[in-house]
Amino acid sequence: MTPARVAAWVLAGLAAVVLGVLVVPVGGGLFGIAQLVAFRAVVGLATLAGAVLLVAVPWTRRRLLPVVVVLAVGAAGQLGVLAWRSVPLPAAATSAAAPTAGSDDAVVVLSFNTLDVVRAPALADLVDRHDADVVVLPETSETTAREVAALLADRGRPYQALAVPGHVSTIAGTALLVSPDVGRYAAAEPLPTRLGSLRADPAGDGPVLVAAHPLAPIARSAMPTWRDETALVARTCAGTPGAIVAGDLNATLDHPGLRSLGPCVDAARAAGAGARGTWPAAAPTLLAAPIDHVLVDGHRWRVTSFEVLPATGGSDHRPVVARLAPR
Repeated sequence: MTPARVAAWVLAGLAAVVLGVLVVPVGGGLFGIAQLVAFRAVVGLATLAGAVLLVAVPWTRRRLLPVVVVLAVGAAGQLGVLAWRSVPLPAAATSAAAPTAGSDDAVVVLSFNTLDVVRAPALADLVDRHDADVVVLPETSETTAREVAALLADRGRPYQALAVPGHVSTIAGTALLVSPDVGRYAAAEPLPTRLGSLRADPAGDGPVLVAAHPLAPIARSAMPTWRDETALVARTCAGTPGAIVAGDLNATLDHPGLRSLGPCVDAARAAGAGARGTWPAAAPTLLAAPIDHVLVDGHRWRVTSFEVLPATGGSDHRPVVARLAPR
């Protein structure tokens, strides 16, 4: 075997290891890998483009054929995962357009990281338009949340407003609006996340609601806190019968914090919308990272639809809406 052929096989082996880790992200909690696996479509298309480029150049086509094959398989793996997540889970979801039994008892959950730049009138219109019962607003001040509640009350739609601050001075806390049709809730109990998360327990009938915003994996030093906080959110859902958890979780289903949800299900995955991303809002949804979630106790709730909405009001996140039916 010539030195060039040996080099080609060595490159192919290295590419196979890297692409294998990204397709099956066993290291999804590590800095670098965590950021890449959040953008499966981008990684898949870039890998496919690399294969096409090598094929297009005659001298590399023959010498680097093993690398081309590995790149093509890696791209197919990434796109295959996205295709699989675009298929609704059996018995977990129905078509978004299909009417569902017991729709009068449905709970509509809207989650939107507003970046604290979306004004109250725009938020009130968004809530009204989607007839939301539970509204989770990470990076939204208590003042804005109460303004939204007041505007909706003027329209004959009362909401209880709850909020907790974060521990980062430059980032607003997290707010929760709840329709009385869902229940009445006592004061919010903060959850230990740096950006502000809350748990609201009903004062009677009603599900436990969690509005969550874990730290993002923005730097190597942030990784341990990010792993701990996303795991905390998942454990809260898994350990709370009937829970509804929503927010900017700064993680995808490929990250370790959300890979073990127990009895909880991710509404986007259940409805076959797991490949549609929410951040950044400027990117097409198929190229964005799906980090805004609605998690529900699958024993109590059936996901009937999930939608990623258009970019709204200058936020860098897209809003998401999930419709839930009680089992």
